[in-house]
Amino acid sequence: MRLVTMFSLCLLMGLGSCSTTKPGAKQSAIETESPEQRNRAAISLLNRIRQLPGVIVRNGVPVFTKTSSESTQPGAVEPLYIIDDYIVGNSFRAADELVESINVKKIEALTGPDTSFYGSRGGNGVIKITTYQ
Repeated sequence: MRLVTMFSLCLLMGLGSCSTTKPGAKQSAIETESPEQRNRAAISLLNRIRQLPGVIVRNGVPVFTKTSSESTQPGAVEPLYIIDDYIVGNSFRAADELVESINVKKIEALTGPDTSFYGSRGGNGVIKITTYQ
């Protein structure tokens, strides 16, 4: 009887120490991250904005393709930048100084009627940046 109890106790201790949840949980967290999320630190903010549909880079600043040929003033075609619902202005340089690419969660490009909420400042388009903070 004592031998059976000792054997059962050893068996339970052995099974309790063999856990597959720790490595599996760590591995599944890595697998659920997209390559874009894992490499977000390696991509600059300018390149991330450049990947948005309808956005090109002209003279080192992002502009929307639709509005880039409509204006003759050099600085007037920049879109309005919004960072975490705070209006930064129509300067990519100011937005780039305020946020690091690694902290960016999502970037949206708004054009047309979607920009009416921002008035005339959003006439050349709006780039909304959401951060993790």
